[in-house]
Amino acid sequence: MKHIILTTLLLICCFSLYADEPELDEDGNPIILPDLASPWSLSNGQGLEVDSEDLKGKPYVLHFWATWCPYCKKLQSGLDVISKGYVDKGIPTYAVSFWENPRAKPVKEMKSRGLTLPVLIEGDAVAKQFSVMGTPTTIFINGEGEIVYVHMLSNPNDPQIRVAYESLLKSMATDD
Repeated sequence: MKHIILTTLLLICCFSLYADEPELDEDGNPIILPDLASPWSLSNGQGLEVDSEDLKGKPYVLHFWATWCPYCKKLQSGLDVISKGYVDKGIPTYAVSFWENPRAKPVKEMKSRGLTLPVLIEGDAVAKQFSVMGTPTTIFINGEGEIVYVHMLSNPNDPQIRVAYESLLKSMATDD
């Protein structure tokens, strides 16, 4: 019995040692998310062009994904439904495709899934600007250009998604 208690305590101590360790990139450097969104510009290859300058002063959401990612597919159904409720309130959500096979068709893939999130393609450089290390990663940016929340889970029912949208909505009310 003493061994079990001692082992449990040892494990707890080990976990607490690493609890505050920052996540590391592929080179072993700590991943540090920027406080402010850097300028960016993307298109869908079919006429839709979105630029951070156009969104200046407005909150928005960037959902980084890839067509091959099963976790993205799982999240997107819920994100699509939730985001629709905020578009009319002034909070657009863009699905930024990155890490894609050159033959991938992200816009077509999103439509085939029955989803309406506007897709922006070739987002590798923008993902790097935001220190995105995996899919799915959804970043919530307020009207001041501040990153207020980063969501990296695939649960479409995670209440934090709605909380993040509501936070952006509240920030709009205080800006007025």
